[in-house]
Formats: sequence, structure tokens, C-alpha cells
Amino acid sequence: MAKNKQRPKQNIPPQATNPTLKAATLSSQSANDGFSLNPVVASIIITVAVLIAFWAGFSNDFVLWDDNMYVTENIMVQNPTFANLIRLLGVESALNYHPVTMASLWLNSALFGKAAGSFIVVNTLIHLANTLLIFQFTRQLTKNNMLVSFLVALFWGIHPMHVESVTWVSERKDVLYTLFFFLACIQYVKYIEQNQRKYYIYCFVFFVLSCLSKAMAVVLPLVLLLIDYWYDRGFLTVKNITSKIPFFIVALLFGALAVHIQGGGNLGGRIEKMTADVAIANVFDMGTKLKFGFYGFLVYIVKMFVPFNQHNFYSYPGTDEYNAIQFITAPLWALIVLGLGVLAYKRQKAVFFGVFFFFFTILLVLQFLSVGGAILAERYSYIPYFGGIFLVFYYLNQKVQSKNLILGGSAIVAVVFMYLTYKQTLTYKDTGTLFANSYKYEPTSPVVNENLANHYGRSGEINNVLLYGEYALSKGVESYALMGALANAYYLKGDYKKALDFYQKSIDKSPDHRKFVAYYNRGIANRDAGNFDQAAKDFTTAMEMGENKTAYLGMRAFANLKANKFKEAYNDYTRMIDLGMSVDTAYNDRAVARYSLGDTEGAIKDLKEVMKRNPNYVDARNNLIKLGVQP
Repeated sequence: MAKNKQRPKQNIPPQATNPTLKAATLSSQSANDGFSLNPVVASIIITVAVLIAFWAGFSNDFVLWDDNMYVTENIMVQNPTFANLIRLLGVESALNYHPVTMASLWLNSALFGKAAGSFIVVNTLIHLANTLLIFQFTRQLTKNNMLVSFLVALFWGIHPMHVESVTWVSERKDVLYTLFFFLACIQYVKYIEQNQRKYYIYCFVFFVLSCLSKAMAVVLPLVLLLIDYWYDRGFLTVKNITSKIPFFIVALLFGALAVHIQGGGNLGGRIEKMTADVAIANVFDMGTKLKFGFYGFLVYIVKMFVPFNQHNFYSYPGTDEYNAIQFITAPLWALIVLGLGVLAYKRQKAVFFGVFFFFFTILLVLQFLSVGGAILAERYSYIPYFGGIFLVFYYLNQKVQSKNLILGGSAIVAVVFMYLTYKQTLTYKDTGTLFANSYKYEPTSPVVNENLANHYGRSGEINNVLLYGEYALSKGVESYALMGALANAYYLKGDYKKALDFYQKSIDKSPDHRKFVAYYNRGIANRDAGNFDQAAKDFTTAMEMGENKTAYLGMRAFANLKANKFKEAYNDYTRMIDLGMSVDTAYNDRAVARYSLGDTEGAIKDLKEVMKRNPNYVDARNNLIKLGVQP
């Protein structure tokens, strides 16, 4: 020890040379005996496997499950100007504030167009980058153990439970926050190993970017404490905690902001609201929340090993099932898992690290704070599964002597997982396939039925709209989209009274930026029901609230004409002519308005203008004949 003290100082932290860490390093190195794989070759294999597993999703379309709010109906992404980018940085989307994510969608649209495929491909490429980052991070943790690092990255990259995060366009936030999250972890390990403050700063910057991509990143400080533990620097020590005070401050700020926005807030008007709903619902008592939260915790663990019955919406059970055995016993089983992790603190570092990496990174979405209407969601497993997969392969590497046996068995499971991932990507082909798949497992879910009704409404399948929509309505769903779908269905069936009732409900429920659609649709229904004066008012409101202030000018002009509001009709048709909108029709119908106002000479002039422009315009020809003028 005296000799060690006399050696020149090196640019590494003192903890890196302690006996415990040295033993762990030797153990990791000896685990490589009998197996070698070039990192470049490993990266190529991982890349090919990931791309094959997710390839089918590249031809998918958008799904109207948040994709409309993020891309297809987001005017700032659809029209990627610099002014819209600046506006986008201050906008809430789907009850989330994540400006880096929205900026990436804006850039995606600007560079690669608005087709769904480009967004899905970019999501997949970011996922691939995340997988390779996990390969690097695991190599750091295991002192370059290639077998463990390769298998951890491979299985994380191809896992079927990750399809939702990758193939669903709206989950750009998931893959993006993960990118910065693991970049931060890698920089922190460099900071520990090299004791250079710049890596601490890099880690902090990546953490902030991760939080700006998705609020779930706020758990990173806890993960950094786990990394301290892994490197024998202690765990919940005063030094470790105080060194991360800037991280905890940022985490608290972003966490509070997320809760505020999901509760319907807009930061005192500083953030533009695009969603009228709220995500946080306190409908359960704390005991029920604990049962459901720990149940989800266990399901995530089971599906890590056996990804079965996958779908996009896992409904809460009915009230008659709250005391089912799986929910009552869930806290006990979960505490046993966590207890085993605690017991492994001193003797099995990989167990403690893996269990609590999983727990810390999934803790905020275990529905202890009820957010949304699902008891769990596959996308929430994205980062947490690293902890579980790392634990599995690290443990197998220690306990199984034959590395070929590990590799061979893993290859078989990997092929199965790749196939399951491929199959799962196909369920995201479009809105119909997505919710038809969920309906197989959740036939009584109001949300699933609502979305099927909305889907069939867009494709004009009226009977299916009423089948699924009325069921969802009977279960208490009153979203603006469902009200609109039912209104459209009753309109198409000719039941204008019911249609108008539902259009009013759709208007009442719609966020401000979507109300114009409901007013437009109600205008059409009022027009066809003979309520021309109200139709004209609806079209006026739709234009005032929408982005295009002249979009429905022709419809309003016609409604005014039929309502005998000839002066208003004349003004509308004149504006249409000035704007070059449906000019022949505008001249012909303005002639009708002018005649009704007593201006027969002006009417004849307009009709002759139509015949000059289009000699085959039948209505104008007939109108001239009625006025005694030879065309």
C-alpha cells in the first residue's frame, strides 16, 4: 500500500483502484474466456437484426391515435416554416410539453416530406442508435465483456414490446428521450473513469435535452446513483446525492411542469394549449392505485420474457374485478421482487443494479398517479427493459460455463423475438388494424370502441360507427371525436335531428383549434336539413376559427342565397370571383342574387360572362333563356 501511495497521480478517481472494483473487473474479464467478437462485427449483426425485425413497419400509415395531434393535423409540422418552428417550441401537444421532440418532427417534415414512412424510418433509425448506445454502455459496465454486451443490446433492440415506441409515429418522444438518456449515462461513466469535469457537464446537457424530449427522463439522477453503486462509489451517500443537486433540481422542475400540463395547465398562458382534455384522473383511492401499479410492474416483467397478447390499449378492469386475486396479491409479489433486489445489495451487484434500474425508470408510469385510461402501456417498457435484460445476461454469463450454450439458446430466442416484432409492427399498419387488434383482447374497452367508431366514420361504414360508437357512448365516452363520428353517421342516415344534437356536443367538447371542423360539418347538416340561415352562420364561424379564412366561402354563399339573404350572397360570390374561386359557378349564382335584388341587367351581364368563359355551362344557358336572352 505504501508503494501505491508513492506512485504519480493519475487522472482517474481514487475509487477506480479500490480492491472491490478490481475484483469485479477481473471477474468480468474472465467471463470473456472462450468467446470473442469484434465490436464492429457485433454492431453490424445488431444493426441487421434490428432492421429486419422492424422493416415491415416502414410501409405503415399514420394511426389516428395521437398522430393527428403530432403530425397530420398539426399545421406547424405540416407547414415547416421557420416561423412555425418558433411557435412549435411553445406549444403543448397531446398533453405533453416536449419542444425537442416537436422540433424533430418539424425537421422530419422539412427534410423528408409528410408521408408516414419517413417518420417511421427516422424513428427506427433513432431506435437503432439507441441500441448501439446500449451496446457501448454495457461494454462500459462490464469492462468490455463482448458476450454480455452483444446479447443485451441485441435483445433490447429486437424486443417485441418496443414496437409501440418505434413504429408508432407519436412515440418519437420515446426514442428521442432515450437517445439523450443513454448518452448522458455514457458520459457519466466517462466522468467516473477519467475524473474530468467536462464529462459531468456533457451528462447534464444530455439530461436536459432528454427532459425536453419527454418528461420521463426525470428519473436519470436515480440511475446515476445506481451507476455510482456499480462503480463501488456507494449508493445513497451524502456525497453522491449532493453531487447531483443540479440534476435533481432539473428533474423537479420538469416533473412539476409535466404534472401541471397533464392536469390541463398552460403555465399561466406561456404555453399554447392544443388539447382540451386532461390526463390526470384521481378516480381511485390509494389502495387501488397501489394494486394496479404493482400489477402493471409484474406484467411488464412477465412480458419481458414472454411478450404475449400485445396490443396498444390495456384497459383498467371493471369495478367488479378490483378485488381479483391478481390485483390483491400484486403488491406482495412486487415487494418480494424488490426485496430480493435489496438483499442482493452487497453480494450480487448485477441483481441490485438490474432490479432497481428497471424499477426507477418505470416507477413514474406505474399508475400510482393515475394518468390516462390504461393500466399499463408497452411503450413504458422501453428504457426499463435494459435493467432486466442486463441482469439476465450478466447472471447467465456468471453461472453458465458454456458460452456456446448461452449463444446458441439466445440465437433461438432472438429469432422468435424478431418474428414477434415483425408481426407486431403490422398491427400498426393503420388505425383500423391497430384497434381491431386491441378489440380482440379488450372488447369491452370504451376507448377501443370509440376509436373503432372514429375509424369507421372516416371510411363511411355507418353501421360499424353506430355499433362501436353507441357502445362507447353508453360507457360514458363523450369525446369530441366520438360525438363527431356519431353526428356524421346520423347525418348520412338522414336523421338530421340526432346529427345536429351530436354536432353541438362535438362543438362543446372540441379544443379551440378543432372547433372549426365541427362547425363546418354542422353547417352541411343544417344546409341539407333546410336550415340555411343557421348553415351560413356555421360556415362563417368555421372560417373564423380555422386557418383558412375563405375555405367555405362558396358554401356560405349558397346558404345565404337559399336563405334569401341575397345581399350577403352577392358579396360572397363577388369575393369568390376576386379570389378566383369556382369562378364560373360564382358568376352564375351571383346572377341569381342580382336578379333577386332587382338588378336584371347585372344578372344578364354575369350570365353572359359565364357563357363567354364556358359555352357549355348548362345552368347559365338556361338562366339566360328564362330572362329572354338568346345565349
